[in-house]
Amino acid sequence: MIIAIDGPAGSGKTTIGRLVAQELGFALVDTGLYYRAVTVEARRRAIASNDIEALVRMISGLEIALNTDPGSGQAQVSIDGRDISNDAVDPAIAAQLAGISQIPEVRRLLVEPQRRSAGSDAVVLGRDIGTVIFPEADIKFFFTAPAAERLARRRKELDRARGSATPDAVLEQEIGARDRADSERETAPLRAAPDAIIVATEGKSVRQVFDEVMRRLPKH
Repeated sequence: MIIAIDGPAGSGKTTIGRLVAQELGFALVDTGLYYRAVTVEARRRAIASNDIEALVRMISGLEIALNTDPGSGQAQVSIDGRDISNDAVDPAIAAQLAGISQIPEVRRLLVEPQRRSAGSDAVVLGRDIGTVIFPEADIKFFFTAPAAERLARRRKELDRARGSATPDAVLEQEIGARDRADSERETAPLRAAPDAIIVATEGKSVRQVFDEVMRRLPKH
């Protein structure tokens, strides 16, 4: 069974997705880590976010691997066996990440790796899971939350992952850049699939949202 959870940064999809995957014994696939990995490697190689030809060549030779165990805590991602998990969550990559994630050629190259990483039973998180990556997913959710609440949630995620406080300006830049990129790109923009269940997470506890999602799941 494939459970798709889409939504903007800070909408709660990572926290809830991890809990659902743990409850069901499913893999957890955060597809955003693929774009973060590509961005980290592009920065390492000094490849500009608008150099499409160089990015395509680079991605074609990369082995990106995710730890899909939902019990592992912090998201873990590697490139060619090299752990880049800390770099992948660094807010400093936000501007370049926003640019790279808009490129149609990049998005097309990452579709199949994302699908393969899910295996047979998975909770898959992202922004185009229900519309592009798994349009035939068994069930689709789309999480929403106001900007202020998403900002607060993202702060907690980043502070926990980085082990230090994230400055307001950095956080606002990251959220703003991703929101603009997600809504403005021509290829696979952030939007709810027609058959997605809309989950408004505003003002709800983690337990309340988790219970709402679990109630909606089809029998497995």
